[in-house]
Amino acid sequence: MRAVVVSGEGSAAAMVADEVVRQGGRAILLREGPRSCALRQPGGIEVVASRLIAVKGVPGSMLAVLEDGELECSSVVIVNDLHISSPRPPAEPLRNLFRTLPAGTVVLDLRGGPDRGGRAQALRAAIAMLDEGSEVVVLTDEVLAYGRDELLYRQAQRDGAMFIRPGSLEWSGDLLKIADAVTGDVISVRPTAVLSESEVEEHLADQGTVSMGPSATLRRGVLRVRANLLDDELATEARAAATLALRPPSPLHPAEVDETQCSACLTCVRICPFSAPYMNGSGKASVDPGRCRACGKCVAACAGKAITIQGSTDQELDARIMAAMEGR
Repeated sequence: MRAVVVSGEGSAAAMVADEVVRQGGRAILLREGPRSCALRQPGGIEVVASRLIAVKGVPGSMLAVLEDGELECSSVVIVNDLHISSPRPPAEPLRNLFRTLPAGTVVLDLRGGPDRGGRAQALRAAIAMLDEGSEVVVLTDEVLAYGRDELLYRQAQRDGAMFIRPGSLEWSGDLLKIADAVTGDVISVRPTAVLSESEVEEHLADQGTVSMGPSATLRRGVLRVRANLLDDELATEARAAATLALRPPSPLHPAEVDETQCSACLTCVRICPFSAPYMNGSGKASVDPGRCRACGKCVAACAGKAITIQGSTDQELDARIMAAMEGR
């Protein structure tokens, strides 16, 4: 029986654990408590009073590292409200960005919000500020963009915006140090303006995000469920999270680069949501297989057709379509 560790407080986490049990899995619900204990709750949910520290392993064979031990599991679901703190108390509300455009070095904090339309507005404003000679640093969470959204992200990156998924923020006087959660690099800037979604009066975190359903994270086998949803939305997301957590992991074929066709344009490096592509010692693109999630963005964007993913070539897709049409 597959075991799924569910980390979170409140009814939302319990709903996810219930769904895991209902779908035939074993649910281990982590709750912070004054001491370590394991209790068997009605419905087959095992409750452990501890806090999740880290996750090791691969989907199907993972270890949830707790404050006082480890738990074997097939996957982990983290349930939270994604409460985002402002990078600095005097940050301006993000809505001010749409009234006047600040100049200089501008930090836009888009973590946890705004909604899809608000993000598009913020990106258009960032592009306008870049055109006027400003520097723009965008703090963002894990966002899946598509269609026109993706075009805006690409244009902002092409125009010079720096996108960072911050692991931590630290102020030293007027110097802001940002630790990149993906690369571990520390970027230091002296902003002339900081605009933060968390400063608006109404709490908008996670409302109308680009991707509905349980959010994939940078770590395979780890899902995040948003707790601050309407009841029917939460029930749907809990069911989907349990289904994904219990599903046997499919083999992942990372993207591959043909260096003879790579023009070193850096497009793949700029647009990858998981920071998998990088420039190797030969000045050509390579892909870190540990980070690649085979999403196909780099394949679609590569002008030289230097990047492929197993099963995604035109010939392979044509063969699959023909087989489906012929009932094979």
